[in-house]
Formats: sequence, structure tokens, C-alpha cells
Amino acid sequence: MDNTGSIKQEAPSLPPGIFEIPGEPAVVINGVPDEPQTDCMIAKDEPISSGTVGSGEWLVGREVRKFFLGHYYSGMVTKFDKQSGWYRVEYEDGDSEDLDWSELEEVLLPLDVTVPLRATTIFPMASLLLPLFSALLFAATITESEAYSTTAKAPYPGHKPEKLTHLHFYFHDIISGNKPTAVPVARGPKTNSSATSFALVAIADDPLTIGPEITSEEIGRAQGMYASADQNNFGLLMAFNLVFTKGEFSGSTASMYGRNPILSKLREMPIIGGTGAFRFARGYAQAKTFVFNITSGDAVVEYNVYIWH
Repeated sequence: MDNTGSIKQEAPSLPPGIFEIPGEPAVVINGVPDEPQTDCMIAKDEPISSGTVGSGEWLVGREVRKFFLGHYYSGMVTKFDKQSGWYRVEYEDGDSEDLDWSELEEVLLPLDVTVPLRATTIFPMASLLLPLFSALLFAATITESEAYSTTAKAPYPGHKPEKLTHLHFYFHDIISGNKPTAVPVARGPKTNSSATSFALVAIADDPLTIGPEITSEEIGRAQGMYASADQNNFGLLMAFNLVFTKGEFSGSTASMYGRNPILSKLREMPIIGGTGAFRFARGYAQAKTFVFNITSGDAVVEYNVYIWH
């Protein structure tokens, strides 16, 4: 214990700052650096110490994603100026800009821990992102396709061109009247006495329309089945093909399969595949009840579907 204390007392003190450890992917922060004495954050023309803001050149190679004028732009930190403390960011569309640490911090993407901190080529991490992560990212450069859909350029293209399509429509489930679009086909031994109609199975061919009115333009059908699969709460097992008959995706289908807790305000179900334009698709559907007729049981459900394909 005495020897340890002696060593600590004799160790030379280092000035506050950030230091590299040779041969190690890490930095050591000694003390809390003083903040620049300016009226704003950092003046572009005012030189600062290379170790006072951010992590300097250790951020070279990190990816950024910036929202500007309605679009997302992906890029990478390609240079750090030690004299000014500014970071050069180059974007995929060819543009570039210099950002201070406070600006860079707002657009910097989380570090992919499987990739070295330093990068030697432009955009090396884009081709390494897993498709599953990409499916959860929203893209930009949105262009109109049809009244019920928009298509976005993928921010991280991966190994081949991919895109994210947003579909918006209304799902009409009609179980009453002379022309129902959903019909019960099976019941369990205790379905009638169950508070949740457990084991009730229905087959449906429900219209999908652009607007909430049944007279609105039909763009497809939801063909499949739903079953009451929860004995304690109102939860349906949904197994549907969304069959599109109008517009850019006419002839294509998207397969939706998952749990639908029908009393929740917003429900989410996975898109697990498809055909045509949606071959190898993955994504998710968000459902929100627009109208529910307690007497007839008929419902209109608003859907926002996001498909990566």
C-alpha cells in the first residue's frame, strides 16, 4: 500500500486533454477541458486546441445522416482540422461541408462496433449493415408514385439497389348484410361462452380503398384469415395477403402475419414476404381503427404499411 502511494505521488501530471494510446483503439481523457470563451459555441475562424472538442481525428470515418429541406442525406466524416477544430463531411450526392463538434454531434450515427474506429475508404460501413437493421430505417428523397403509395431511396443500399415503399389505405371488414366480406368458418367448443370469442376463425376478402369511404377507389384486397387467439384479451392472429390491383404495384402482393390486439389504438404487424414488386419483402404494417360499428361488427381500419424491397 505504501509503495503504491509513493508511485502515485511520483507520476508526472499531464495537462488536460485527450491522448491516444499507441497500438490501442482508445483514447484517454485527462481532466475536463476548458470550454472556448466565445459568445456562441465555436467561431469558425478562431483556432482551438485539437483535443478540446469531440474526439478529433478519431471521428474520421464515422457516418452521418442529415435531414435538410425534407430529405435525408448520408455521408461520412473525411477530415479533421486540428487548427480550427472543424470536421469535413462529404455526402453521397457529392456535396460537402465543414461542421463544428456541436453540429456534427446532431447528425453523427451510432458507431458500428464491428468496424474499426478509423476508416480508409469512403462509405465502408454502408455495405456491412444487416438487412434487418436497414428495414427499420426511414429513407429520404420521397417521390410520388400512386395516390396510395410513396417510394423512398434507401439511405444504406447494401449489396444491391433497395427501396422503402410506404403504402396508405383503408381496410374494410364487413361481416353484416347480404354481401359480407368476412365470414366465420370455424368455432371452438367454448367460443360462444368465451369473453374473447376464443377459437373463432374467419376467412376474409376485404376491400382496400384509398379513402375511408367504401365508395372510395379500390386499390386491392386483403385476402386471408383472422382468428381469436387470446383467451384473456381481444387479440387476433392475422394471416393475410395484401393483393394490389391498381397503380404501380398492380399484380403484386405483400404477406402480413402477426398478432393484432384490436383494442389498442395503434397496432403493428410484420410484413414477411410478397410477390412481384414485393418479392423478398420485409417490413411492417401499422393499423389504427377508423370506424367500428358496435351493432353490426363492421370496421374500417386505417393502414400504413412500410415495405423494404
